[in-house]
Amino acid sequence: MSDYGRQTGPDQLEFRRRFAADIETVWAFLTDPAKRETWFCGGVTEPRAGGRIVFDFDHRKLSERPPPDKYAHDAVTCFEGEVLVYAPPHKLAFSWPEADGEGSRVEITLTETGRGETELHLVHSGLGTREYRIGASAGWHAHFDLLADIAAGREPRDFWDRHMALEDEYGERDA
Repeated sequence: MSDYGRQTGPDQLEFRRRFAADIETVWAFLTDPAKRETWFCGGVTEPRAGGRIVFDFDHRKLSERPPPDKYAHDAVTCFEGEVLVYAPPHKLAFSWPEADGEGSRVEITLTETGRGETELHLVHSGLGTREYRIGASAGWHAHFDLLADIAAGREPRDFWDRHMALEDEYGERDA
């Protein structure tokens, strides 16, 4: 299994990642604000379809260095989506608001592997532009790398160093 995401449609990407943690632990890292903040962003997830999911990003907490100029304007940002599916500990889907008002959809499915690991399958659809697909691919990948480090008890990688290297790689893949 490759850690890299792949484009599975004109506006869709997919990731499959395996984490060294049981399914309940990975679920908690997706839905508990304090745990989610360690690898992605803080914010509440209301435990029901139709509930709110808050994305309270402060990437300064995930990196030793400040955000690159390209991302300095949204290093700290907060927005809300809607929980579309809430089926613990196997499935979480939510809307992801966009600046253009269109929005996209994220669907995450967790599966136990039977070896104390959990496989995560993410599909992010509604990614309208090449630039957005590249940024989303690098972002999910870098965030999942942090989660993999934390779940395995390793020192987490620097978010911005990892993200920018991945953005270059995904740009070459999407050329």
